[in-house]
Amino acid sequence: MAQWWQDEGFVHNGDVRLHYVAAGPPDGEPVLLIHGFPQFSYEWRYHLPALAAHGYRVVAPDLRGYHLSDRPNGVEHYRMKNLVSDIGAFYNAFGWQSANIVAHDWGGAISWLFVSFYPQMVKRFVVLDIPHPSAFQAGLRHIEQIHKSWYIWFFQFSEIPERIIGQDLGSFLRFMMVDSARPGTFSPADFQAYLENLSLPGAFEAAINYYRNGSNPATIYAENPANFAPLQMPVLLIYGKQDFAFEEEVWTETARYCSGYFRSVGLEGVGHWTPEEAPEETLKLILEHFMVK
Repeated sequence: MAQWWQDEGFVHNGDVRLHYVAAGPPDGEPVLLIHGFPQFSYEWRYHLPALAAHGYRVVAPDLRGYHLSDRPNGVEHYRMKNLVSDIGAFYNAFGWQSANIVAHDWGGAISWLFVSFYPQMVKRFVVLDIPHPSAFQAGLRHIEQIHKSWYIWFFQFSEIPERIIGQDLGSFLRFMMVDSARPGTFSPADFQAYLENLSLPGAFEAAINYYRNGSNPATIYAENPANFAPLQMPVLLIYGKQDFAFEEEVWTETARYCSGYFRSVGLEGVGHWTPEEAPEETLKLILEHFMVK
């Protein structure tokens, strides 16, 4: 694939250096694209240039621990308070007062907190394949959701996931991503990009540390369980109806925490990797949402 961004750089959050790629006019309305696990900014290779072509200034970071961003050593560096502040670092670096946020999976988990804590800084929110944290915690009262979340419990163990999965990261990626996605979603080049990213020294441990930011899997979204104020900015939830990670109820429950404009779209025949499984459908939905006042 040809280069799909226009420029790249780094911002700093304290001692942590965060890499990003970007495109679009510098004075365009800001859009922040935040990737999930186990991906990196490459996840947005379809959306970033397309949104830039519509006049938006689009920035796609590598979350801490991923790709060219720093990988601080120690689980404490991957607690939510640090991950949320990383989003704020991009606002500070670019002088944004407000921006649109589009986030998938773990990027969405972080963003739910950011938009809850700093609602005045988010013009519109698009979240893919991750429910509101309170909806997820409620879902964990159901056997089906507990079963679907088995990997969260497994990732809590110290060193064991690295020893078992780290022996063959290629098989892990095939099982978790390729085999669960729409056929043809990930090309050999896509697979190689993700494998190389996760194979960087310390990268897999850093990615797993996101899941270890609390001793209780039910509170992985926050330092402590909390009741979040309903969101008033326009919110679009997109999810794959064949998502292996979540039961259907968490999507319907998410609406309870959005008091402003809220739209939920479940895509048939799509799994957990919606931005890449359905790039055209998701891009259309995002652009429509950006028209909401």
